[in-house]
Amino acid sequence: MKVFVILFTCFFALPLCAQQARTRTAPAPRALAASNARAAAPAINKPALELVEEKVPTSAVFAQPITLFYSFSHEPGYKVELDNKNLPADFEFSSIQAQPNSPGTFSYTITAYPFALKEAKLTPLTFLLKNTQGQTVNTFSTQETKISVSKAQTFKDNNFREIRDPFLPFSWFKWLLIFLLIAGAVYAAWYYWKRKQNAARALGAAPVDNRPCDEVALSKIEALIQSGLWERHEYKLFYLTLTDILREYLLRRFKIDTTADTSAEMLRRLKANGEELLSPLLPKLRVFLNSSDLVKFARAVPPEEYRNRDIDILRLLIDTTTPKGQELVKNPPAHKEAAK
Repeated sequence: MKVFVILFTCFFALPLCAQQARTRTAPAPRALAASNARAAAPAINKPALELVEEKVPTSAVFAQPITLFYSFSHEPGYKVELDNKNLPADFEFSSIQAQPNSPGTFSYTITAYPFALKEAKLTPLTFLLKNTQGQTVNTFSTQETKISVSKAQTFKDNNFREIRDPFLPFSWFKWLLIFLLIAGAVYAAWYYWKRKQNAARALGAAPVDNRPCDEVALSKIEALIQSGLWERHEYKLFYLTLTDILREYLLRRFKIDTTADTSAEMLRRLKANGEELLSPLLPKLRVFLNSSDLVKFARAVPPEEYRNRDIDILRLLIDTTTPKGQELVKNPPAHKEAAK
């Protein structure tokens, strides 16, 4: 009996258990077909973007430019662009040059300035592969690189000079300077006006000489002779005063204003005026004026006899043109006491 059980187990039970085990582990026909289909179906294909060459320096100088170079290979008909959204914070990019080398290669040359001390992190740069519609179909990111940064070189040279003009900030000092200038201008204007007013008051307060014009002229001639100008060799001032006495006399006697006339203009004006008393005296008056001009403008030194001659001519003109028998103007009360 035991022998029969053993034989039954060997020939019938063991093959049946093996078949059931194969049935449990084997996949179902549909699952197997789906699995085979997935294995046979290719994965979703992306256009290739591969980094061919990378040149990144390992050291740099603070704020001095370095050059980064990247070369890519890709499928024709696409272009490579740098993603500008996440650029390294330790660098300032001044120039980014993209160059398509062939239908399947593309290179980037980047100029960057490190602005970190001791070490600058060149964080990954992301490059985008785009189709003709501008859609991103693939990306590539570089590896992070650490670049050692040294200090910028300085020079101790006393010959350096500032190329810009010196600049004074617009501070309170400039406002103070402007205020002082304005105050000085206002004070100068006030001082000039005050001085002019004082001069006008002094002129208005001067006593009026109410004597006849011939007496005034003769007294001024006498005062000029006694002034000592001739003895001090001040000939020009002497003749200027003598000519002014003549002009004042002509204005008061004949109402002929010659204050702005030259000697020639004065003679023409007197001749055109037609005064009967002046006409015979014009030749002598010409001699007087010529002598005066030589002293005033040619700096001539006249002898004393010329001076006496010119004084006599002026006295003769005054005496001849003064009406005979005219009543003298009475002295004002202020002069009566002096006369007494």
